[in-house]
Amino acid sequence: MHIQDGFLNNNLAGSMFAGAVCMFGYCFGKMLKTVSVVSENLVTNHGNTPIKQNIVFLSKKSKQNFQELALIATWIFAFQMFNVPIQSATSAHIIGGVFAAILAGPFAGFIIMSSVLIVQALFFSDGGLLALGANIFNMALVGSFISYYIYKNIKKTNYVLAVFTACFFSVMGASLSCLAELAFSNTIIFSKAFKDMTTMHLIVSLLESIITLILIKLFKNLNGDINE
Repeated sequence: MHIQDGFLNNNLAGSMFAGAVCMFGYCFGKMLKTVSVVSENLVTNHGNTPIKQNIVFLSKKSKQNFQELALIATWIFAFQMFNVPIQSATSAHIIGGVFAAILAGPFAGFIIMSSVLIVQALFFSDGGLLALGANIFNMALVGSFISYYIYKNIKKTNYVLAVFTACFFSVMGASLSCLAELAFSNTIIFSKAFKDMTTMHLIVSLLESIITLILIKLFKNLNGDINE
């Protein structure tokens, strides 16, 4: 699903890169605001303790949160290492976006996914630098941020159904978005690549749903309640 450089129209690639930068800044700001609110609540709840102890407590909490985010990113990086080539388009692989968003929230999920994609492009040539905006749009925005709200709207009715639906939308939405970008850039013919992309990613969406349920359960047992 990673698009390499040279496969996208320059205008499209540039526009999507600019959009990705704006979205990254927005999500990063939201994440910092959330951290600030949590910190204020912690100080309030521990208001009777000395300031020095409050600072130590917050530092430990921040370090723990950072470690959890890093662990989530590591799992996602591992998810995406296994690629199945698709002859008429790019490749199929598990995204991990729903997993990140459910555990860390949609804004942090977007940041995690974007960070993984940036590292992959810079150090592993997995996705092009010029195509980075498109890859972030497909896998971080569609595959994680938007998919989270599908999960959120369904989970009160049925948690398992919510995860499966979100993962299905995440994988299929990201793959079709990738396909549309390549077709718009005249790299492939949409109708010819559609069957290969959808067939393979239907299988991937099922695998992603099962793996996401297992890992969320594991993280919940280790760290307590997850971010809803």
